[in-house]
Amino acid sequence: MKINKQFILKYSKLYDIENLLFEEIGPIARKRGYLKYDEFIKICMWKTPRPKRLYQRNGPKKVEMQTKLAFSNPNEVGKIRCLTELWGVYIPVASAILTVVFPEKYGIIDTKSINSLKELGICTDIGKNSRKDWLKYLNVIRKIAKRNELNVRIVDQFLFAFDREKRSWSLNDV
Repeated sequence: MKINKQFILKYSKLYDIENLLFEEIGPIARKRGYLKYDEFIKICMWKTPRPKRLYQRNGPKKVEMQTKLAFSNPNEVGKIRCLTELWGVYIPVASAILTVVFPEKYGIIDTKSINSLKELGICTDIGKNSRKDWLKYLNVIRKIAKRNELNVRIVDQFLFAFDREKRSWSLNDV
């Protein structure tokens, strides 16, 4: 194996996976109108690696077709429905895909963000596994973003970090 500058730079990009996803993969997929198979795998594995074998069962054509249908669908439930037809993709992973490609409009629904909404008293009756919950979550975080003149992704990051700081270690403890 030859280690050269190109090889090193290829792998150094993977160190900050969020930067790769949000600064490169997302904008390219958005412009193209769909995800390629390898981009799909990167996003899914970043969100949760547990269903890796299921993600891999999706062929390149299916990934391209379903993400193209999702990205072009004007209906929020339709977007999620198209994405969850892919193997291993449930609501949280589907929300991660949409967030990477359209960060100004979407956030990732997961346990941490739901915990933060509950802890802050913003929304106490929300789960993470139904389309209804996702629509409610989306509505709540969009309202927070609009009220504070922020991008939805910033609100998404806030909710994740708020829960992490409250429930586990804190950077302030170091």
